[in-house]
Amino acid sequence: MKTSIQTYTESYQKQVETLVLGVQNDEFGLGLTAQDQPDLPNIAEFYKNGCFWIALNNENQVMGTIGIEPLTDGQAVLRKMFLNKSMRGDKDENLAQRLFETLLQYAKGKGYEALWLDTPPPAKAAHRFYERNGFDLMPPESAPSSYKLPKISGLKIYRLLIK
Repeated sequence: MKTSIQTYTESYQKQVETLVLGVQNDEFGLGLTAQDQPDLPNIAEFYKNGCFWIALNNENQVMGTIGIEPLTDGQAVLRKMFLNKSMRGDKDENLAQRLFETLLQYAKGKGYEALWLDTPPPAKAAHRFYERNGFDLMPPESAPSSYKLPKISGLKIYRLLIK
């Protein structure tokens, strides 16, 4: 099964919410709702100054997501990088890397100098992925003041300097 990556359209809103909340709550036990998150209830509006991508399988099911929110001074936030459990570790698809590279090319094209992201403590595989892709673990107070951090205990903050 080969997935395609495309820019988000509103017809996929429910599927994106189901994927994201499923990972956040069923896998990581975070107890979040769509309304707890500034972007999830209205993806098109939230990312109108950035971009949001979805990965679709050949049955038009959302298998992955990733978004970029501009901040200020050449900085942006990588948001909502989620994969359906069946896609994780699939070396043929390499979906996480493909989603990230889509976002990174966009970020470079827009002239961003740094990407920030946050991830909860139980997302160990995500931590390894980000570190493998050059992100550095940062103290939360080093994040730009315009970066709205979720209220999750032990949240990890990462930054990637874009060359």
